[in-house]
Amino acid sequence: MSTAPPPPSPSTSGRSGWCCCLLIPLLPVVWLLATSVLPERVFWFPFWLGAVLWNGSDGQGGIHHLLG
Repeated sequence: MSTAPPPPSPSTSGRSGWCCCLLIPLLPVVWLLATSVLPERVFWFPFWLGAVLWNGSDGQGGIHHLLG
């Protein structure tokens, strides 16, 4: 008589990890839909955030000097 435990049964949930992959393309879609009902400031927020990261909040810092 074998004393080894039975092998685990495979998951039958049907999800194969696509939820995480779908979140990334879903964020811009949600942002574009939100801009139709929210103020104009919401539309420009990603561009402002990119500019602050690239140039810094004072226009002198940021990450632009790291890339050349």
